[in-house]
Amino acid sequence: MPKITSRQVQSRSLSFHTLECGEPRDGEDPVILLHGFPQTSHMWRHQLPVLGERFHCYAPDTRGYGGTDKPRVRLDRSILARDVIDFMDALGIERARLVGHDWGGIIASAAALKYPDRFSRLALLDTLVSVWITWGIHGYWFKAEPDAEDFWKKHHADFIRSVFAGESGKFGGPPESRWAGVEGSEGSEALNDFDPTNFWSSEDVDHYVKAFSDPDSWFHSIEYYRHCLPFHVATPDPEAPCGQRFEFRSSQQIAAMWHHENLLFGHPEWNDNFMVFAPEDWHLTYDAPTMYVFSPFLVPQAFVDDQLPQDDYIPSGNPYADSFAHHFPDLRTRGAQCGHFIPEEAPERTNELLLQFLSGEI
Repeated sequence: MPKITSRQVQSRSLSFHTLECGEPRDGEDPVILLHGFPQTSHMWRHQLPVLGERFHCYAPDTRGYGGTDKPRVRLDRSILARDVIDFMDALGIERARLVGHDWGGIIASAAALKYPDRFSRLALLDTLVSVWITWGIHGYWFKAEPDAEDFWKKHHADFIRSVFAGESGKFGGPPESRWAGVEGSEGSEALNDFDPTNFWSSEDVDHYVKAFSDPDSWFHSIEYYRHCLPFHVATPDPEAPCGQRFEFRSSQQIAAMWHHENLLFGHPEWNDNFMVFAPEDWHLTYDAPTMYVFSPFLVPQAFVDDQLPQDDYIPSGNPYADSFAHHFPDLRTRGAQCGHFIPEEAPERTNELLLQFLSGEI
């Protein structure tokens, strides 16, 4: 298998750290893989050698993470999407196959919707496009300043170890955080239903702890959620563009929901009210082939009796699920029977699907 190498790439705005694997091939668009939160490009360690046998692959750390620059500026999704284009321009890449997981998928979606001519294929793994999920309560917590700032100062390492090493979190649940409380306490829950030690070695955990011990990464994690996902309530309106009227909710309003006397769950605007975070892109589509790979974490209704859904089962029935068909007319879907961190928890399934899709077999 080809070797994974590491290098810095200077774009017009950022110095990106990127992992690279495979050799350039004439007439073949390279593959760019974007990681999720709270990871780095290290999360693609199982995919790069396999994909690198067929494609020239890059896995950059996104802005604020790992070895990429961390300028403390206010962000929005347009900046993160432009980062991808700047990274490609710095490497002389005209068109690429784009893959994203979690936050990498949010960035990849924004890039493909805003710059569709630059991408020949788009693969999205357990992610979102324009609609926030009601059960993702951390999206509300991040907007409640200074809760996230205080939490990262005290618990950044404990948080990483609770996610990837299965260690009991030494912190409380809501309202202090969205995440696990002391074992056995009210609000204690795991981010992942699987035993993390089956998927992450001690070296993997140490990598993520070290990477997320930088206060500048805390700043960027907060920026991503607080300002790159501006929540809007959507109301059907036949006279509005695209049939929807959007009403902005400020971070202060969302924070008030989080700190409701009965917690977020008791606030009347939380239950069944999916927040749109990309109303400016509601009219946009990316018409090239797109694959959405999902787990029970985000699409539980698709996994009946713990069985994989049929190929090209299109999630529907709520604004989050419907957003994929809304933005991607040429959509194909596949399930992965694992937790949220699909590339690390189900690497063989991920590699199989990505190879088939990126090669045009799906």
